[in-house]
Amino acid sequence: MFLRFALVQSDIKPNAVQKNLEHYRQMLDDFKKNVDVIIFPELFNVGVSSSFGQYAESMEGNTINFLHEISSQREADIVASLPIKEGDKIFNRLVWVTPDGVLAHYDKRHLFFGNEKAICTPGNKRQFVERKGWKFLPQICYDVRFPLWSRNRFQENSFDYDVLIFIANFPEARIKVLRTLAQARAIENQAYVVVVNRIGKDGNGVAHNGNSMIIDPLGRIVTQTLNDVETILDGTASKRILLKVREELAVAPDWDTFTEF
Repeated sequence: MFLRFALVQSDIKPNAVQKNLEHYRQMLDDFKKNVDVIIFPELFNVGVSSSFGQYAESMEGNTINFLHEISSQREADIVASLPIKEGDKIFNRLVWVTPDGVLAHYDKRHLFFGNEKAICTPGNKRQFVERKGWKFLPQICYDVRFPLWSRNRFQENSFDYDVLIFIANFPEARIKVLRTLAQARAIENQAYVVVVNRIGKDGNGVAHNGNSMIIDPLGRIVTQTLNDVETILDGTASKRILLKVREELAVAPDWDTFTEF
């Protein structure tokens, strides 16, 4: 069984919500393939800047409505993050939207120092999603540096997840770090890893060059975007390959156990 992804590698205009959403709409109009899951970069509607918190919305806001619309039109699940305000708190919130509505959300735990840490409140709970015969753990950017937070568990002959997703605004200067860490997370957790990163300069003038990719459970890059190219990359994950790796290299029963979460 295959799972089909569309990885939206885009330039995000700082704080230009409507302009960004319309641009995504055009990109998707030009993308004719049918997929199961469409994934956008971190803070896909506003990007990083010193003022992105001013554009925080509610869970009934314009951006969430846009994701509902795209999910319904494409008959696909959507993964994206945006600033969400609840009371006096702002979260960098990843939402998982299906044609039937918002299935789940995850508030980024590891906030990057600087603008994000000053603006956002960290989350404290991992969020697993089960869809179409696959189990997912979606996380955000800086989370990739913290292996315990993304650690797979093997309990009662079952894995917590099959696919680990990282949506990101990871800068060009550290792109090799992202690739290395993502491959390590795939190998150590015997899972596919999907990375969706942006291109272009953010609101602080920091350059990003993409390198969105799908990595198999052996750490091999299955497919990857070109640098600095705005594109939608389609790729697949194979349940047969996943099960074969887990069966032939049965390390999961020997994994150490932790009780931190």
